[in-house]
Amino acid sequence: MSGPVDENVGIHGRIIGLLEENGCGYELLKHGYVHTSADAAKVRGTRLEEAAKALVLKDRTNSKIFMCVVSGHKRLDLKRIKALLGSKNVSLAHPDEVFAATGCKVGTVPPFPILFGLEGYADEGIFEHEHVVFSAASHYKSVRMRAQDWKTVAGVVVEQLAKQD
Repeated sequence: MSGPVDENVGIHGRIIGLLEENGCGYELLKHGYVHTSADAAKVRGTRLEEAAKALVLKDRTNSKIFMCVVSGHKRLDLKRIKALLGSKNVSLAHPDEVFAATGCKVGTVPPFPILFGLEGYADEGIFEHEHVVFSAASHYKSVRMRAQDWKTVAGVVVEQLAKQD
């Protein structure tokens, strides 16, 4: 009997290559199928606050696709994103748009806009914790690494993006 299908093997390899080329320490975590950050935190035995959730968005006024990364326990503030971009029509990309832009299905997009040639933003709250944990382009694998190392290689601009409690 074979194991689960490991999707996005090429993208996973590019993530690991990027981390190793830049001397970033990381831990590869293998686990059962997960689709959400909350599910992943439970299965991995990690804190949801450490999860780096990659969201692919689209500015529908100019068809621009970009990525925002927020902590797993936070929600993206679309009003802030619209103000940041000077746009009135920004929304989450449809699953087919996410796949076209990244080659990943929703739930497997790693928080590395640089790998996809996308503009990227990260919420400042991600750096409240020493480590981040995120999908390694798979429903079955995650990476845990230092948040500051991730910031160095991810290709993100840090802003306040999450809704405040």
